Amino acid sequence: MKKLIIIRHCKSSWSDLSLNDFDRSLNNRGVQDGNLMSKELSKKIDNIDLLISSSSKRTRLTADFFIELIKINKISFIDELYHSSSENIINILKKISNTYESIMVIGHNPGLTDLVNKLTSINLYNLPTCGVAIVNLNIENWDIIKNFSDYDLEWIKFPKQLKL
Repeated sequence: MKKLIIIRHCKSSWSDLSLNDFDRSLNNRGVQDGNLMSKELSKKIDNIDLLISSSSKRTRLTADFFIELIKINKISFIDELYHSSSENIINILKKISNTYESIMVIGHNPGLTDLVNKLTSINLYNLPTCGVAIVNLNIENWDIIKNFSDYDLEWIKFPKQLKL
């Protein structure tokens, strides 16, 4: 059974308006949330076969939090994931080797919110920054992942829920 861990990048900084969107870093809340959510996810998952991430600065920095606490066997930063649509993310997943059982995707909205909504039965308005969703796909091969399905949403958590 394939497992997909979907993570939206941590909150980014707008302090330097001269930077283009791709090069924006994280703000203080983003750093705090990255630490918080990576610790929370590491309680559920200790090993991931493949991490694929947008190559933007904020997604790379987000990935670092999870790389520090979870054993990840292979890491790939993909330009095509930068502001990618859910359809494009699914097409990327379909091309991944079936030797990988668990994949973590770190990217951007609206593609990731749309991806959670298309893969599961929930109707999520917004996957917030550093929000995490774990989806059990109940498939044996990545190339048969469906764009619209009712896969099992194992867990979904947002930083705000852990700060109560």
